[in-house]
Amino acid sequence: FTKDEKTRNITIKLAASTTKPTEKDFGIAFLPPRKDANTELQMPLTPSVSNGLMDWTAEEELYIYIGVEDTGRGLTEEECKLLFQRFAQASPKTHKTYGGSGLGLFISRGLSELQGGQIGVKSVAEVGSTFGFYVKTRRAAPPTAPASRSLSIVSTEAMTDVENLPHKDGELDVQIVTRSNTSELSDVTVENLHILVCEDNAINQKVIAQQLRRLGVHTVHVADDGLAALNLLETTIFNPSASTSSSSSSIPLSLILMDVEMPVMDGLTCVRRIRELESKGRIVGHVPVIAITANARNEQVAVAVEAGMDEVVTKPFLVRELVPRMRGVVIIILVELKYMTIDINAQVLQRQDIS
Repeated sequence: FTKDEKTRNITIKLAASTTKPTEKDFGIAFLPPRKDANTELQMPLTPSVSNGLMDWTAEEELYIYIGVEDTGRGLTEEECKLLFQRFAQASPKTHKTYGGSGLGLFISRGLSELQGGQIGVKSVAEVGSTFGFYVKTRRAAPPTAPASRSLSIVSTEAMTDVENLPHKDGELDVQIVTRSNTSELSDVTVENLHILVCEDNAINQKVIAQQLRRLGVHTVHVADDGLAALNLLETTIFNPSASTSSSSSSIPLSLILMDVEMPVMDGLTCVRRIRELESKGRIVGHVPVIAITANARNEQVAVAVEAGMDEVVTKPFLVRELVPRMRGVVIIILVELKYMTIDINAQVLQRQDIS
């Protein structure tokens, strides 16, 4: 068991951060769970100020490690020290070149600590960076059918240094997703995005939509509140009847930008309803939703993530800064649904000592 929405949110933020300066490829690695919070990530971790919230079950404690690696310009030791702080970026050049408010890594730190974990980074200038975090979780009930212990890595090029991944001794099946079978990931471009802007303020709605179109977004739809967004979802590819129909009139929606505070139906209520409909099969797949809110406190961000938001953007923001974050959300969900197969058999774990 793990706080899945929080873990997904951290991974999305790290992926969005690494895709900004990355010209060639990036990788995401999920490592098998361990019984102790050791130095599995092999990098300096931020000092934790929270013991996490682990009163939701009494099962055996485990730790899950996730790392995101890029091939960007890398960071100096001094720049690394500035990360994970509120409104802090590696250097003034970072904001000028890539945009961003400096809140993403700060929020990621808070979310990892809420789950009893820590986050860190190791980097080599002009080579690249690896961001990693771990979270505390609990052992689930053993699966009924045998499964294999595997790890999938997503990259636009085959990785040649898989043996250097920070895992301990023991057999580990690794699947490489290379350029030849990542067409869906490479298709996640600004020009192919279909965005729904759910915002009750008519001026904000118009400004966001216009700027998204100017940035090249294929199609922008608008809704005045959460109820209107739910009604529009019925006309998209997420509608089960649309997925079984030969009609091409369904909207190929990519993502929803959802204001949190709206009349009729607010954003949190709407996303909770979306996740409920997904669990009942009345919505196909996972609808990517990014929250837009003026609340930047960790507790409020955690509430949004717990409700089902995939990412949280705080006001004020620049629309152009949303693009890498939108792409990051869509890519991560594609990875989870179609590429990232992490299947750990309880019997295998019992045969191998968890150290």
